[in-house]
Amino acid sequence: MSRKWVGIILGAVLLVTVAGVYVALESLEPERKSAQESEEGTASAAGVKPNKPTITGAVDGNPFEEDVKTPISEKLMRQYLHAMSHQKVRAGEKWSFFEITDERIAFLLQQLDEKTYKNDEEYREILTRWQKGDFSQAVSDHNTVWRLMGGNIGKAKGLLSAKQEKKYLEKQTRETR
Repeated sequence: MSRKWVGIILGAVLLVTVAGVYVALESLEPERKSAQESEEGTASAAGVKPNKPTITGAVDGNPFEEDVKTPISEKLMRQYLHAMSHQKVRAGEKWSFFEITDERIAFLLQQLDEKTYKNDEEYREILTRWQKGDFSQAVSDHNTVWRLMGGNIGKAKGLLSAKQEKKYLEKQTRETR
C-alpha cells in the first residue's frame, strides 16, 4: 500500500474519531446545561455566587452530599473534620475543603453516638466546641486530626481572621475531601 493511501486511511480514522467525540459531547450538552441552570438558579435565589459551593441537600441524610455507608468509618470522620477545619486555619497546603455548617457538625456528632471510634473523645471535643461556635482552638483541632491522618505537609500555623476566612470561602469552587 502506498503512503498516499496510508495517509488517507489515517486521516479518515482521525476524522471519524473526532466526529464521534463531538456527537457524544453534544448528546450530553442538554443534561449539562440543565444541571448548570439548576445550580445557578439555586445559587442566585439564595443570593450566593454560582461558583461558590452550596449545600443543596443531603444524600441519604449525609449533609456532605456523598453517598456513603453510615455510620461512617473513622477514616471518613477524619477526612470530614480535616476538610472542614481548613475554613478556619492558615496552612501551607490545603488539599480538601468542606464548609462548616450546623448540619454537618450535627451529622458528625450523630455518627459518634452511633459508633465507637478509636479517637472518639478527640472528635467529640472538637465538634462540641464547633457546635457552640468556638473555633479558638481550630489550629490545634486541625493539627490533631492532621496528625491522626499521618500528615506531614500542611500543618496549620494560625487562625484566619474573619476577613481571610471570608476570602478563602469565596475562592472555593468545590467541596472535596
